[in-house]
Amino acid sequence: MLFVPLPLFATFALCFVLVRLWVTRDMTVTAHRLFALVVAFYTVQSLLLCLRWGYDIEGVAPLVALLAPCLPVFAYLAYLSLADTLSRRNLWPLGVIAVNWLIWLVQPMLVDVPILLTYLGFGVLLLRLSWGGSDALPLSRISDATGVLYAMRLTGLALVASSVTDIYLIYDFVQNEGRHAALIVTFVQTGFVLVIGLSAAFAQSAAAEPAPEDALPEPPVATEEDSEIIARLTALFEQEGLHRNEELSLRKLSRRLGLPDRRVSNAVNRLRGVNLSQFVNDFRVDEARRLLLETDKTVLEVSLEAGFATKSNFNREFARVTGQTPSGWRKQAKAAA
Repeated sequence: MLFVPLPLFATFALCFVLVRLWVTRDMTVTAHRLFALVVAFYTVQSLLLCLRWGYDIEGVAPLVALLAPCLPVFAYLAYLSLADTLSRRNLWPLGVIAVNWLIWLVQPMLVDVPILLTYLGFGVLLLRLSWGGSDALPLSRISDATGVLYAMRLTGLALVASSVTDIYLIYDFVQNEGRHAALIVTFVQTGFVLVIGLSAAFAQSAAAEPAPEDALPEPPVATEEDSEIIARLTALFEQEGLHRNEELSLRKLSRRLGLPDRRVSNAVNRLRGVNLSQFVNDFRVDEARRLLLETDKTVLEVSLEAGFATKSNFNREFARVTGQTPSGWRKQAKAAA
């Protein structure tokens, strides 16, 4: 009977995800290309793990070492592309790959340590980037911002966990001649590959065009300008129905107002006490309530027309605002009417 190692199943799963992303996403968008590249990298890594630890093909070990530092670096750049427009000043992580490769060429026996530090470092950077909340991702769709934030944190945790696992692998090789390495890599590292690859696929979101650089940090108290910004945003939603656009992002709103991203999000935070995603979704929920009461459209049709990309996100935000499910609210509202 043919032996089929676990990493091979991960490879097939990631291949399917990669093809789906390529077919369904606009690859002219930088964020989409980067996330597709991350999934491609992890697909190849999964295949290499399969060949090395599943079929004992040691010849692929150099390829594993060369590819390893690329994975956390490009995962970080992919998420960073949703927080800022990539330019020369934030492409420094590519230098980390070059340093890892140089060490591999000069002292291949020492390459495990810089790879370990690379995973740990970029895992921490992703977690730090996620501390800013959904407003720290101005280029992601507002409807996707919360999910992207969770995917980023999951990826960061997986990278940190992977580095901790690598520490144990080094210990195992020193103390036990790598007796447990194959088992650990087969199960644990394959799990990390799947988690990060699928998180990258989920995190793909539409990106907006670059906006002017952010101004100096805003004062901590609400200002008259904050009220003006809220009034302009409200007008965009009430008069133009801009909140119904599923592709809406902080960057697109900022461009419409001619203001830096941070100034817009800070105004919402200070004056309304919520993040921008919740502010926009409040308008979408109001629109949904009107449609639920005045039409016979299904809950799914209402969620899409109100601007929600997925029904699950709609149900969650509707419950946050009303404390009820959409169908339960409709039944109660029509009975009262």
